[in-house]
Amino acid sequence: MATLILMQDDHAGVRFVIEKTKFLIGRGPENDITLDDELVSKCHAIIEVVVSADDKKKIEYFLHDQDSTNYSFVNEERVSIRRLSDKDIIRIGKSNFKFIDDQRDNLDVTTKLQKTWIPGVFVTKKGKKKKK
Repeated sequence: MATLILMQDDHAGVRFVIEKTKFLIGRGPENDITLDDELVSKCHAIIEVVVSADDKKKIEYFLHDQDSTNYSFVNEERVSIRRLSDKDIIRIGKSNFKFIDDQRDNLDVTTKLQKTWIPGVFVTKKGKKKKK
């Protein structure tokens, strides 16, 4: 499951959990996120949740701009359709949302803590990559 976090002055604000296959954002009251902003169209954008074609266990999220007057942006790039990645910043009108994907954890990349000679102090060291 993924979450959109409304960013206010670079601080996290309201959280919106994406629990539907089509999550609507716009100015109209029928949207999942309703924005009171003259720069936002009635139905501005949709986040679509789809099963990955490559890995049936993985969910992918796509932002679809609905031919809005003032466009949708991901990481300050104007988009009409875009696959979302963890920590992408979506801008619709004057609102910025941080996209958080719960599937972002990669268990292949871990950090190991190493004890030091100082009691209670630990350091991290990057592990060596195995040659194939």
